[in-house]
Amino acid sequence: MIVIDVIQNSKELAFQISKYLISEKYALMTHIDTNRIYTGSNEIQTIRLFFVTKALLFDVIDRDIKEKFYSPELLIYATPVSHISKEFGEKLRLNLKAA
Repeated sequence: MIVIDVIQNSKELAFQISKYLISEKYALMTHIDTNRIYTGSNEIQTIRLFFVTKALLFDVIDRDIKEKFYSPELLIYATPVSHISKEFGEKLRLNLKAA
C-alpha cells in the first residue's frame, strides 16, 4: 500500500479529482488539506489531496490524473505504507480496483 499525494492550488479541482478517484475505485476516501509552501522568498497556498491505495495502481492513477485534470502546478508523488490495520488493509484489498 502507498499514500498518494496530489498537490495543486484549487480546492474545486481537488474535489473533482476525489470524485473521480472514488468512482474509479482507486480510493475508498480522500483527504483534502489546505497548506502553505514557503520557498524562502514566496509563500504559496496549495491544496493537498491524499489517499491510501494499492502500490501497483500508482502509474495508472498518475497517468489518469495528468490526462484528465492537468494544471501546471500539479505534483503527484507517493510514499510507502509500512504498517496498516488488518481491517483497513482488508477493506482496501477487497474494494479497490484490481491491479
